[in-house]
Amino acid sequence: MGDRAGMVREAFFSEDFSGGGIPAGWTNVDDLTPLGQEPVLFEWSNDPSDVSVAQGSFGNLVGTFNAPGASNGYLWANSDRGLSAAPAENHLTRLTTSAIDCSGQLSIMLSMQSTIGVFDNDASEFVKVRVSTDLTTWTDFAPFPCLVTGDATPPCSRFSFNPEFVAVDISSVAANQSTVYIQFEWQGGWEYWWGIDDVQLSPLPDYEVIMNLAYNSTTGSGEEYGRIPAAQLPGTMNVGAEITNFGANDQNNVSVSVAFEDASGTTVPGFATTIDLGTVESTVTVTADGDINIPAGLPTGVYTSRFAVTSDDIALDNDPSDNARTRNFEITEDVYSVDAIGNHPEGTESTQQYGTATFLDNPEIYYMSMYFVNTAMQATGVIVKLGPATVAGPGATIQALMLDTADITGTLGTVSNVIDGVTSNQRTITAADVAAGEVGLSFEQPIDLAPGAYFAAVRLTGSGTVATENNTDPEVYILDDATVGQPGWTSAVFLPIDFNDDGTAGRQSYTNGNAFAIRLTSDPTVGVAEMKELAGVSIFPNPTSGVFQISSDRNEVLFVEITDVMGRVLRTTTLSTLTTVDMSDVAAGVYTVTVGNATERSVQRVTVK
Repeated sequence: MGDRAGMVREAFFSEDFSGGGIPAGWTNVDDLTPLGQEPVLFEWSNDPSDVSVAQGSFGNLVGTFNAPGASNGYLWANSDRGLSAAPAENHLTRLTTSAIDCSGQLSIMLSMQSTIGVFDNDASEFVKVRVSTDLTTWTDFAPFPCLVTGDATPPCSRFSFNPEFVAVDISSVAANQSTVYIQFEWQGGWEYWWGIDDVQLSPLPDYEVIMNLAYNSTTGSGEEYGRIPAAQLPGTMNVGAEITNFGANDQNNVSVSVAFEDASGTTVPGFATTIDLGTVESTVTVTADGDINIPAGLPTGVYTSRFAVTSDDIALDNDPSDNARTRNFEITEDVYSVDAIGNHPEGTESTQQYGTATFLDNPEIYYMSMYFVNTAMQATGVIVKLGPATVAGPGATIQALMLDTADITGTLGTVSNVIDGVTSNQRTITAADVAAGEVGLSFEQPIDLAPGAYFAAVRLTGSGTVATENNTDPEVYILDDATVGQPGWTSAVFLPIDFNDDGTAGRQSYTNGNAFAIRLTSDPTVGVAEMKELAGVSIFPNPTSGVFQISSDRNEVLFVEITDVMGRVLRTTTLSTLTTVDMSDVAAGVYTVTVGNATERSVQRVTVK
């Protein structure tokens, strides 16, 4: 939901956790973890990055609390405990305030800046804000009603926004009560972390309607593709929005309008609709959903869908800034992508990265994104956006392949059934790739895809060292578009090595919930870079019985890759002025030696006798 502090009336109670610890008089307990084991308790911090330790199996890539006041202090509970395996016991964490005087308040809204991730337990049932007037009888409220584990269907997901402005109407229990207690309860197994900041109690505004989110999907099942080839456009698009009435009064004649604009800001004729919702009662959340025809012959380019909510009393709305949402998508000639990185409305884009050190017990990892082929297409390769933690060098490799979705989403996913047996060559990441921020990988031969769903996948290898600012070990990371939550299995991860706590084989494929930047393309030139010829490189002796030297007159470090006639990488190394290569263990034949930097490349043949 983002930052909606503007909808909060003047608070009569607030806690920003700037006092250096758990506030005086508050209790902080774990009522489930057995004695002798580490409990899961809320702790204080003023370092937003401290929560990175709650991502034990994900490296130091995700954890930062983005609440506006986090640097002044916040509270957080670590359900992952920084471990690479599930905790031995579940926890029941309860953080309870001291008594709060709510006398004279006819309506009360609890608000806070927060973020949370779940893995074992749905938040709608196991994450609660509880309210009591006597510490004995409690009324439960769900601050994250649409946060679920497993295959979440939008607008639900496994992770909340970071931060998410949470607002809960607790008037039914707390209004005009002289003694009120608020409890933050989390019953978890192997979850992630829950951060809380800027807790306030204030009267509900008289009129406040909020558009929590909006969506447009070309599949009708929730997937939002950031780029779609014109040939793959269906005849209709599913559009909708989630609306909450957070005012004290009902909202009448509520409707959501949707209109599409081209890159010049011109409204596209016939590409618009209005969804009527009627009356939305106070504190109720509803979904506006409908289908809209896509005009034929739309030219390529970026399109913006604008969503707006109106009602009879919209002019009295407490905070008009949250009455609208926008989404962008691009019609392309030949690129199909789940992610919309680079095309999101200004100020909304959010990315993270996953790679070879995200799951530290796997020497190779497969990441993939799902594509619905509506009209038969010929796929020539993939384009992958690299994460900033990528480090070029020997051992950091990437390879593309196409998979059937049924193989991945089963009980034990597999990557053994590569479509038509076709992959790209295994590519060693170079400094040029890192500088470009992406790599294009062409399949060994084009793949004909019949209508259906497929995974475009990449196989990554690296040293498996957790990404840090000064890490120099070769690693490959890919960007993950976290701006828009996606349905389960839109993006997925395959772990060749995965075990349950008892040592038995565990599930090997997992849904991501976002959008890996692995883009499918039919461009016949994908992976073909225009590079200048690198002069001053010599190979001797050639032919050779197996041992040869590569020399360069360049005063720089160059990357060296040696492949066989099938394109398989046999050796990788670096070269400054002179290096020796021993290939006495390979069969006699002709091999390709590629030497290059960010802009130049030398390709020569060496014959092993």
